[in-house]
Amino acid sequence: MKIEAFAKVNFTLEVLGVRDDGYHALRSLVVPVSLGDTLEIEPADTLSCDTGYADDLCLKAARVLASGRGAEIHVEKRIPAGGGLGGGSADAAATLVALNEIWALGKSRGELAEVGALVGSDVPALVHGGAVLMEGRGEKVSPFMVEGAAFPKLHLVLCNPGVASSTKEVYAKCISRVTDDASILYNMRSALESGDLGRISSAMVNDLQAPAVELHPEIGGALELLRKSGAVGAAMSGSGSTVFGLVPDEARGREIAAFLNLQGFAAWYVHTCPVM
Repeated sequence: MKIEAFAKVNFTLEVLGVRDDGYHALRSLVVPVSLGDTLEIEPADTLSCDTGYADDLCLKAARVLASGRGAEIHVEKRIPAGGGLGGGSADAAATLVALNEIWALGKSRGELAEVGALVGSDVPALVHGGAVLMEGRGEKVSPFMVEGAAFPKLHLVLCNPGVASSTKEVYAKCISRVTDDASILYNMRSALESGDLGRISSAMVNDLQAPAVELHPEIGGALELLRKSGAVGAAMSGSGSTVFGLVPDEARGREIAAFLNLQGFAAWYVHTCPVM
């Protein structure tokens, strides 16, 4: 069975404090985009995966679901590792969806999301698919609806400055919000309903961006270059180091991505995409 595992960006990401279990409490609008890894999964006598990662989330997800079953997982990687795009989590989510079908387990997406919460914080959101509001440490997921319409198709450029951003270090430098600011999601929802790229860009928030830029000035450089190249605003995804900007259409997005590639950055044109 072949399945695509889509990367994600965070249109909003709020850090709301530290929970009793030691995890940070988050609230984030998570949106899948068209950059993806391709997984080929077949039944086998044992479980195996060829990514070569010691902490491979595909294998971890398969082991949680397996109950003695086997599968061979091949991953064709396109999503950069450790870039804030949820590549490993996307692969794990796709693994759960595929194995649920291959092994005829009959689990709903909600049940698979519960399994995904045991694997990684971003996995439940990516199992659900589509634009979702992620809360808690990632285990609470609900569709993010735009009144009167499906989540709009938006065009973006991703830009990776080529530095490794440590999630642990970024969170350690992040100052959590003292109060719950309901206006953040309200402003984003209103902006998305308007379809105005300037309003959407202005509504983007990432509490991890400032500490990540402090640790890695290259991220700030990528944000600035993305804006100067013609993107309508820019923000960082997750804990970095990939940043993204909105563009009016595919042609402009490909033009900006090509320019950034010539400047030595890894850059891609992408668009938001629906449920996996």
